[in-house]
Amino acid sequence: MKNFEISRRNLLNSFGALAAGCASASLSGCGGTAAAAESAVTQGELLLQGGRILTMDAAGTEIIKGDVHIKNGVIAAVGANISAPAAQVIDASNTVVMPGFVETHWHMWNGLWKGMANDATEYFRLRSLAANYTSKDHYLAVKYSALQAINAGITTCHDWADGARNYDDFAAHMQALAEVGIRAKASYPGTSSGIAAPRGELVRARDWMQANSEGRMQLGLLLDGAGGLFEQQVRMARELGIAPLTNHEGFLNHPGVLGPEFVYTHGTDIQDADIAMVKSYGIKIGLCPSTDPMIGVGLPPIYKLITQGIKRENMGLSVDVTAQTSPEPFEMMRVLVNASRIQQSGMNAIFDVVKAAPSWVFGYSDALKLATAGGANVLGWADSIGSLVAGKRADVIMVRLDDINMQPSAQSSIHIQLVQCGATHNIDTVIVDGVVRKRGGRLLGVDVKQLTAQVASAQEALRSRAGLA
Repeated sequence: MKNFEISRRNLLNSFGALAAGCASASLSGCGGTAAAAESAVTQGELLLQGGRILTMDAAGTEIIKGDVHIKNGVIAAVGANISAPAAQVIDASNTVVMPGFVETHWHMWNGLWKGMANDATEYFRLRSLAANYTSKDHYLAVKYSALQAINAGITTCHDWADGARNYDDFAAHMQALAEVGIRAKASYPGTSSGIAAPRGELVRARDWMQANSEGRMQLGLLLDGAGGLFEQQVRMARELGIAPLTNHEGFLNHPGVLGPEFVYTHGTDIQDADIAMVKSYGIKIGLCPSTDPMIGVGLPPIYKLITQGIKRENMGLSVDVTAQTSPEPFEMMRVLVNASRIQQSGMNAIFDVVKAAPSWVFGYSDALKLATAGGANVLGWADSIGSLVAGKRADVIMVRLDDINMQPSAQSSIHIQLVQCGATHNIDTVIVDGVVRKRGGRLLGVDVKQLTAQVASAQEALRSRAGLA
C-alpha cells in the first residue's frame, strides 16, 4: 500500500480540510469522533452462518439454511454446515445471504444537488454548475454517493465522471471511491470542448486504479460529445484495455467500432432497428427505473427488449442520478417487474388482467438476476462478481427477513418477497471484497450526521459561487 499512501497524501493536500479530515482511515466518516461513528470496518476470514442462501448462479441454486465462507476477499465455499474454525462467525439466521447489487450507470458527481432539481429541465440546467465545482466538491459528492450505495446494498457501481473538467477532478473521484471501499468502474470523459482526452491521462488514471484500489476499480471511457473523435477514442481505449465504453446511446451511429464492451443506457425511446443492433453486437444495457419515470419520459422498455431477443444477462440496473433519487435497488426491481407487466398486458381493467391470467415474461427472479449477475456482466465482471460461487470475489449482502415489512417463513418465495417488499432498511450487512462495510443496519466507520452536514455546506457554497438564490 506504499504507493497508495504517497499518491493519496499528495491528492488530499489539494482538497483542504475536508478531505484531510477524511484521510485518517480507509473509511473514517469524514473525521467523525469514535463516539459519533460506528465501529471500524471488519475484515479477515468470515463465516456467514445459518442464512437463506440465494446464490444467483447459473443453476439458480438456493439453500434454505446454509453458510458462506469468506477468506482473503474470496468466497471460499458455499453450502450447509461449513467448518471454518479460524473464521469470525457472523450470525446470518433470519436473513437472505445473496450477492451485492451491481449498478451500471451513475453520475455520482451531482449528488450534491439533492433538493435542487424538480424535473429534467431543471436538472440539465444545473449541469452548468460543473464550472463552479472544486476538486473537493467532486471528492465529497462521490464519497457521499458511494456511501449511499453501500448503505443500500450496492457493492459495485459505475461512476460516470462526465462533470470532471480535468485529471485533478477525476483523481478526486478515484480517491473517494478507493477510500469508501466500493467496487467500481470509473469512466473518464473521452473529450472536452472538442479536444480528445490525452492518452497519457488515461494511462495515468488506469495505472492509479491498478496500484491503489486492491483490484476493486477499473477505468472506463465516456464518449458523449466526441463527434469526429469518437472512433479514434474507441480504438485508443481498446489498445489500453479500457472498458466499458459509452455515450448513453448515440454510439449506435458508429457501427464500425461497436462491440460487447459498449453500454446503452435509458432506452425509453429505443426503436426496433436499435434493438437489432444492440443484439447483433452484444451491447449491454443499463436501465433507469427510478429516473426515467420521474422525469416523465416513460417506463424502462424491459418487455420490448426481452421479446425482441435481448438476453436478460446483458441488462442491468442504473441509479443514474442521486440529485433526484436515492439508490434503491428494491424499488428499481419493483419498477422493472411492474413496467414489464403493464407493457405485456396492454390492459387497464383489473378483472381483464385477472381473466387473462398472463404468463409473465419477466418475473421477480429475473429482476434479482438483473440487479446482481446481469449488472456484473454489463460491466465486464461476470467472472468475478454477481453470484455466490466459490472462487469469486466476496461481495455479499445480508437482507433481514424478520423486520416488520418481511417474514422468515421457509415456504415463502424469497424472490417475490425481496422484490415486492424489500427496502434499504432491511440491508443488515454489506461486504465488499471480503471487508464488512455495513453491519447491524449501520455503515461502519462513518459519521453520517457529520457527512450530511458537510454535503449541505458544500451545496450552499456551490449555490453561492454560481449566483443561485
